[in-house]
Amino acid sequence: MKNKKLLLAIGILAAFTLVLGYLNMKSMNTTSNEDGTITFFHGENTAKLSFDEITALEHHEFKATEDTSTSGPASRKFKGVYLKDALNRAGISDEAIGAAKKVIVKGLDGYVIAMAADEALTNKNYLAFEKDGKPLGTMKKGGSGPIQLIIAADSFSQRWCKYVTEVTIE
Repeated sequence: MKNKKLLLAIGILAAFTLVLGYLNMKSMNTTSNEDGTITFFHGENTAKLSFDEITALEHHEFKATEDTSTSGPASRKFKGVYLKDALNRAGISDEAIGAAKKVIVKGLDGYVIAMAADEALTNKNYLAFEKDGKPLGTMKKGGSGPIQLIIAADSFSQRWCKYVTEVTIE
């Protein structure tokens, strides 16, 4: 009798998990960031920057340690723009960023990174678009871009955000 109740409970939980997973998958638009457009939110203001507008900003080459679940730590050479430069281009001043409590970066896969506003103003946070001289590629193509947030000071790359779609200043 106890085994039947346990199996029934497991079955109900499994069904519930599948339904929620399906609903979550349907709510994610997996084609919305194929072009690399990022939407910036600050209060009532919204701005969108295209991949071309972001990559037209001053480029910086930098090294960061990439540590993924499928590989060990490896030093990689990236190219990108400072996060704060993209925020400024979207019409959000350094003063407005500094007055905020946090900056939230959201990826197409649902991953979300939060950082203190003063951290977002440093020159150690990049919106990268190249790795080892090659474009990052899209989610569909097995890449991590076209735009990826890289916090260069994060030696374990746990706070990196692939497929960046939104940046919110709160």
